[in-house]
Amino acid sequence: MTEFLRRLPRALAFLGRAAVTSVLGNVSLALLSAALGLSLWLFVTNRENPREVQTFNSAIAVKFVNVPKDLAVANVSANTVRIRVEATTTELQKLRADDFQATVNLGGFEKGDVSVAVDVEPPNGGVSVVDTSPAQISVTLDDLRTKEVPVDINLVGSPQQGFQAVESTEASSPERVTVSGAASLVETVEAAWADVNLTGRRIDLDRERIELTPRDNKRRDVGLVTVDPSAAAISVKVTQQEFTKTVIVSPVISGAPPAGYNVLGVSVDPPIVEVSGPADAIASIDAVQGLSTTEIAIADSRTDVVRTVQLALPQDVRLQGTPTVKVTVTIRPAHGEATFRIVPQVRNVGSGLAVTIAEPLTITLAGDFPTLDALTPEAIVAIADAQGLGPGLYALPVQVTAPAGTTVARTDPQQLGIALTQRQ
Repeated sequence: MTEFLRRLPRALAFLGRAAVTSVLGNVSLALLSAALGLSLWLFVTNRENPREVQTFNSAIAVKFVNVPKDLAVANVSANTVRIRVEATTTELQKLRADDFQATVNLGGFEKGDVSVAVDVEPPNGGVSVVDTSPAQISVTLDDLRTKEVPVDINLVGSPQQGFQAVESTEASSPERVTVSGAASLVETVEAAWADVNLTGRRIDLDRERIELTPRDNKRRDVGLVTVDPSAAAISVKVTQQEFTKTVIVSPVISGAPPAGYNVLGVSVDPPIVEVSGPADAIASIDAVQGLSTTEIAIADSRTDVVRTVQLALPQDVRLQGTPTVKVTVTIRPAHGEATFRIVPQVRNVGSGLAVTIAEPLTITLAGDFPTLDALTPEAIVAIADAQGLGPGLYALPVQVTAPAGTTVARTDPQQLGIALTQRQ
């Protein structure tokens, strides 16, 4: 037992060394395996998505930082830079100009001209900036100055056709702002302009926030100057324009005269009128039809119909002058012909003679239908004269007297055949 206890420490030490050797051997194998796997992954990845150097196609805006107190940037040789970057193909396809930050550190410089390096920071560790052009920028530092300028409104574009911006109702809040920057630049600023785009607009602009741009007295932008506040609430009144147009008046007639009467004409006083209103309302008036009147009924009318009627105006359209017109519908009897069979009278037949008429005459009268309809054959007087004639056969002219309101259109036959014989 004593011998066992004496040998136990050496046995444990042997086993420990063996275990450590085994573990170290396995770790080495594990590390080697991981290294081989990483190398293989890097190889495959580089084959499928290799890194490459490419000129970035967008300019990067430069920011000036740590500008000394009481100084401001008055002039720069460049305010953007171009860069060449290294990254994987996939990464390059995703890059945007906003992903980079280009800065010029002006800390510690004094008033005057300086040349400062541009520092471009990539978006992540997978992207490297390998070249910047220009690598340095010349900067002029001047005394810092601030001043108050008015806010002016610049209306850009035109509202929708038929609408207009009323300049007298333009308003800005605030009406004045503070501009800050290099003294040489601030001195040139006349106003902070709000460019308001009204293209296609048809409703008011109500306190819409518009960015302000500092400009000189020729309305040229003044760069490197800040505006505080940077935007203003702008209101612009947009109203419909009034248009004037001359249009004809088209009376609306309903019904018809009774049989035998016709409408000979319709007259309007005035025949044309002048209307005003918004463009879309004026455009809704048909160029040929013009404006209609309220309905004028002429059913069963045998005489002229005269009415003073209203015009049917589209919504928002106003009539210049009186809103009524006088319409006269002229109605006259219809004209035609009527035929009658008449036995003429034979006058001045000699004593002892008898008259025999060969056949009645057909007489056609012309006139208006109401008059013709009222006629009877007895109203027509047809006379032949046998003065001085003895027994025999004769063709005598006939004198036809037409009733009032009619005329003789035709007589058939034109002469009356008679026979005069001795009375028995």
